[in-house]
Amino acid sequence: MKILIALATFNRPIITDMCLKNLQAAREEGAKLVVYDDHSTVYTQEYLEQYADEVIRFEVRGGIEKSRAKAFRDFVSKYVEYDLIYLTDNDAIHDPAFISILNDIFTGQEKFGAQINPVGLFNSVFHQTRLMAENDQFFLYETCPGISMCYTRSMVEKIVDYLDKNPQAESTYGWDMNWPKSIGLPFLIPKASYVEHFARDRLEAGMHSSNSGSNLVHALYDFERDRALNPSQYLVEIRPKIIKAIVGS
Repeated sequence: MKILIALATFNRPIITDMCLKNLQAAREEGAKLVVYDDHSTVYTQEYLEQYADEVIRFEVRGGIEKSRAKAFRDFVSKYVEYDLIYLTDNDAIHDPAFISILNDIFTGQEKFGAQINPVGLFNSVFHQTRLMAENDQFFLYETCPGISMCYTRSMVEKIVDYLDKNPQAESTYGWDMNWPKSIGLPFLIPKASYVEHFARDRLEAGMHSSNSGSNLVHALYDFERDRALNPSQYLVEIRPKIIKAIVGS
């Protein structure tokens, strides 16, 4: 399957640099990386273009909802040769096998299942309240974190139709909790996490972070709040290096 990776970026230069290099190293044939930059002020379009196939940079900041809506609409009308769209953010680090994992899950659903569900690759401590069911290999979630969401073309078409009928949704908080409901399908998430979410940069806390600044103790609270459950061995090994790079030595 051909996959479009839609990466949302805004500032946070340290983790953004590591995220871009990580995605560049993990890319496989048939994958395209498009950066949707929300008018970042700490790096340029030329910097982003070093790592992406295409950079769409907004002239004014519009927020994550505007960024995601643009990515969905582009997938429907512009990137018509791609089968899947994968959404992630610039504070994520992926296992290098994540594209192969996505392909395996979707092809497996096509082969063995009567229903194809959207897929996420990130389980977190914080999102367990959305759990609906599980088996030996997978969780079924009502929805899943926006840091890792993968959809088929027909799913995205339903989301775009929802946005066309509800334009206020593009400026209302909680896109990842609300927009997927228009599909009417829960998310399939493997029990092993293939994404780790770092939620902050050295001097920039994430949206849900209660801590800020470079104080190590406070920063570690942010990292723990939303960390992956059952991360792959790659993510286990790289996590301390990422944290050290973010907070400094």
